[in-house]
Amino acid sequence: MSLKRRNYIALILLIVASFCWTFGQQMLNGDADNSTIDDTTTVTTTTTTTVTTTVVMNPSTETLHSDMDRAGENVENNTIVTTTAPVIDSTQADTYNTSEKMSYRTKRLLGSILSFASVVSAGIAIFVLSQKNPICGPDGLSMMFALSAATYHLLLDKELISLSSDTTALTLIFKIACAFVILFSIRELFGWLRARFSVSWCLVHRIVKRSTAPQISLLFFVGWIIASLIGFTYFFNVDTRSLHVVISISCFLVSAIFGVCCLWRYGADLNHFEKQLDNYQKGEPITVSDGAFSVTESQLLDVQAQHEEAVRTAVTSERFKVELISNVSHDLRTPLTSILGYSELLQKETLTSEGQEQLHYLHQKACYMNELVESLFELTKVSSGVVESKKEQIDLVRLLEQTVGLFDDQLVNAGLTVRRSYESDSVSVITDGARMHQVFANLLGNAIKYALSGTRIYLEVKEKENSYFIRMMNTSSYEMDFKADEIIQRFARGDKARSTKGSGLGLAIAQTYTESVGGSFRVAVDGDQFSAIVELPKTERNL
Repeated sequence: MSLKRRNYIALILLIVASFCWTFGQQMLNGDADNSTIDDTTTVTTTTTTTVTTTVVMNPSTETLHSDMDRAGENVENNTIVTTTAPVIDSTQADTYNTSEKMSYRTKRLLGSILSFASVVSAGIAIFVLSQKNPICGPDGLSMMFALSAATYHLLLDKELISLSSDTTALTLIFKIACAFVILFSIRELFGWLRARFSVSWCLVHRIVKRSTAPQISLLFFVGWIIASLIGFTYFFNVDTRSLHVVISISCFLVSAIFGVCCLWRYGADLNHFEKQLDNYQKGEPITVSDGAFSVTESQLLDVQAQHEEAVRTAVTSERFKVELISNVSHDLRTPLTSILGYSELLQKETLTSEGQEQLHYLHQKACYMNELVESLFELTKVSSGVVESKKEQIDLVRLLEQTVGLFDDQLVNAGLTVRRSYESDSVSVITDGARMHQVFANLLGNAIKYALSGTRIYLEVKEKENSYFIRMMNTSSYEMDFKADEIIQRFARGDKARSTKGSGLGLAIAQTYTESVGGSFRVAVDGDQFSAIVELPKTERNL
């Protein structure tokens, strides 16, 4: 049986029990208040028969007949007096007596049956169909009892109900309602007992759990407590010290206490939720409580599970790509080596001018393909974390000068010059020298390929508070109609026509290598000016 249907049936049984108990007690106690009839009581009715007695009195007579005295008549001289005396009809008396006895016994039997049916219905609703989830909760019951007692107090003061009379309709309705409230409260309290007096059963706590904003939750807590205290104060100042006033005061006070306890629990739930946020940030397991933030914690747990699954998928995919590229690179190296070797041997042979040109073109493309495979293989290894960086103390200025020196011939052929701006002649930094050399080589090679001939390449190095700033800037030979974040992507090229050399991996490799040593890499585009900016963090030793 579903919980909803279970509660519906239980409430119907409690309503039936309230009706049966109220009318059963009415039948049992009503006749006892009007008359006390038992098996030994004799009820008689009389029939009147007229007996006429004629008496002639002498005026001088001073003594009246005894019968006339009992009749209470005024006798005058020579007056005929007629007296009437009761004569008992025994047959009719016995019949009426038996009818009254049968009616009284029938009412008592029916009242007993109704009372028994009430007890059975209430027992089934309370114990068999026991409460598993709260409806009102203990604080709701306290408020219900307080309002019931307050209503009774007002009705009694306005004389709408009477304690001495049970026959008025309003009195009967109120008695039925009170019986239902009592039975309903017993069922709720029995369920709360089975739940080991859990605070989560409180009505105010469950309402707050459904609230979408913490501010509304706090306002509801405060409003519940203030309303309970107002009711407590009002009835405490009432002059009457009757039982229903005492019940009202007690129940309002209990409701306020439950509100304070739930507010305390709300603070504990908020603290638990903050801890789960910390666990999520640290990657630790998240535990879901049954408090006010249980739904949000469940959602956070789902997000964590989805994030972990996404990470596992990404790691698996990255590992697959690394293995694929490694295998493909290994398989391509052998034929590429053969192509390069045979092309170099053929260059020594006597060929026609057309053959020499085609052989040169073949050798050039084979070298480009070999460079592309090597770059892609190194990029994949570094980005996947297969190869760890080896940090050591190096001179940043010296490393830059060595890199520029390797490209002297290419700079001259491209008609480019390098303008240097160093804050000092030596800048000591702890990083992976080999990777940073590759970064600067890629940036310088990228500038040589795409810079306008006859312009200058500006190389700037300066020290910041927590990092070292390196910028390489050049003037582009074509219109740069791309965004800065797009050109860093793998295989992205600024020359959309792809008429220039380049694989589109230079900047991607530079970014990957820089981030692998803990630095940051970005590019900036300002008109025809293209800037590549590298920042290397200062370590504790540098600081």
